Parts: sequence; structure tokens; C-alpha cells
Amino acid sequence: MRIRQLERLGMGVFPTPFEPMPRLQKELGGPRLFVKRDDLTGVALGGNKIRQLDYILVEAKKKNADYVITTCGVQSNWSRQTAALAAKMGMKALLVLRTAQFKTKPKVYDGNILLDHIMGAEIKVIDMRINEDPTPILEEEAEKLQRKGHRPFVLGLAAAVSPLATAAYAYGFIEMTQQASAMRVKLDAVFVATSAGPTQAGLILGAKIMGLKTKVIGVNVGAYSTERIRKVILESSEGAAKLLGTRERVREGDIIINDDYAGEDYGISTKESIGALRLVARTEALIIDPVYTAKAMAGMIDMIRKGEFEQGQNVCFLHTGGIPALFAYKEQFQPGR
Repeated sequence: MRIRQLERLGMGVFPTPFEPMPRLQKELGGPRLFVKRDDLTGVALGGNKIRQLDYILVEAKKKNADYVITTCGVQSNWSRQTAALAAKMGMKALLVLRTAQFKTKPKVYDGNILLDHIMGAEIKVIDMRINEDPTPILEEEAEKLQRKGHRPFVLGLAAAVSPLATAAYAYGFIEMTQQASAMRVKLDAVFVATSAGPTQAGLILGAKIMGLKTKVIGVNVGAYSTERIRKVILESSEGAAKLLGTRERVREGDIIINDDYAGEDYGISTKESIGALRLVARTEALIIDPVYTAKAMAGMIDMIRKGEFEQGQNVCFLHTGGIPALFAYKEQFQPGR
């Protein structure tokens, strides 16, 4: 595949582990369960964005940028991982963080934003929902830096859903499949938390390239509508397919998105996500965050309990990281709650 020929920073730790989850499997009494540990990509507590940014930030390096400007929510994994790679590249990160579900600016830094600060990122918090577009603010900040003689590289919303981000996870799927094959396992389904869509798009494209019928089930975490996610998946996978030189294409019928576990809004936990978090922690010592990966895990657990998968089938959960955000929700996990 051409993905092997694409230039990358080489800063992530790959392949990430592929592990069985026997105690969770026993608890649920369903199919064989596995987890792909993309929370262990190796930089600043890891996460799936490292796999994508490893390719995306090559352009910043080529342009000899000294600043990387990006945006997401206050407890953003994307922003943390961007700040981390920027630090390793000798660049400064400027993060324009939206208050999103928190509605007010943080008085105390915790979770991801604390790590952003520790890694030296400049942080600008704005009052804006996660599905609103802060592009004009990013451009304004870039112009300010240019006037001061800096060379900023703007990593806007389009970068997160770019063909490169999707191609990275087409290769991620192939990596996962090869690990499963080494264990004589053929995956029937992969669960992933889906927000903007490129990670799920890459997994679907990877399955098409490998000629496998593995279902890629995206659990919508509530940031965007299913219609918008579907549109992104189709567009980003089309670009990724061209980038990779494959004739395979993701079609509308290949996309599975479950909206049942999103809850009230993006970044807000649910009773089910809290329960899922506790269950996997107490059975597999697997730590997930309460508002993103936990919603996907809640979806997988519920679908298994409803009998949608049979014994003898093989189901994998893609752990996309996000663990630092757990500490920003610590009140929900105090004794007696």
C-alpha cells in the first residue's frame, strides 16, 4: 500500500497491542472480546490522534513552522496530542479551546488542559459549542503571530477529517487484522467511538482493502449529527482511497452508526457510560474516559447483552485513548456515588 510510502514523523509507538478481554467476555457471556490499544501510542499518554498526526504534521515540518495552531474542546485529546507532537518537534502550540459542554471557562486546569499547559502550549479558551466553527479565530491568531515574525501552521477543522487522517486508520485496521490473524482470530466486528468520523472511515476503508466483511460499528458520542458524520466518512474515505491508490470505495451501506448511547450531549456522561467504565476497569483493569470511549463501550456491552452477537464470534473494541479527561470528571467517581 502507498501508506507505507507516505512520509511520517515516526514519533508514535506502533504497532499498538491487541489483547483479549476474557473476564469481560465471561461477564457478558457473549462473543470473544478483544481490545486494540490505541491509547498506548506512546506520546503524552497516547491516543488515536497520534496515529493520524504522525502523518498530518509532516507538512508543518516541511514548512519549517515554529507554531502549530489548532482547536477543539477544553478537554480535547486532539489538542493534547497536537501539543505533544509540537513539543517533540521543537514547535510551540497555540490551542483555541472551546468551552463546549462545560459552558464556562475552567477556573482550575485538570485532565487534558492541565497536560496542555505543562507541555508549554499557549491556551486561548473561547465560549463556543463543539459543533461551531472557530476558523476565523484561528486565522486571526495566525496573522498575529505572522506580524511578530513567526511561521504558524494552522491545523484547522479540515485537518481532523482529512484523507491523511483516514488513511492512517486504514493502515491501523490492517495492523489490527494482522495481529488478530497471528492469534488465529477473524474479526466479525469492531466498535469505535465516532465523533467527526475519520477514524471510523479509515477502519471501514481498511476492511474493504483487505476484502473482509468485518462490521465497523461507530457509536456516536454526540458531537455531530449522524448525517454529518456519514457525509464526512464518505468524503474523507474517497480522498484516502485516492491517496492510497486503491480501487476500493466506502459506500453508504458500509456505514454503521448507532445513536442510542450519545446521551444528552457531547462531553456529558450517561448512566450507561459510567457503568461501562466501572465494569471494564473492574474486569480487565482497562481504563477509559466517561464521555467518549465509555459511550462506545456502553454500546458494545448493551448490544452483546441484547444478543446481537453470538458465542464464537470475535468482537474488538478500538480504545482511542482519552484517559486524561477522566480526571476532569472525578466528582462522578467519589466514594458513595
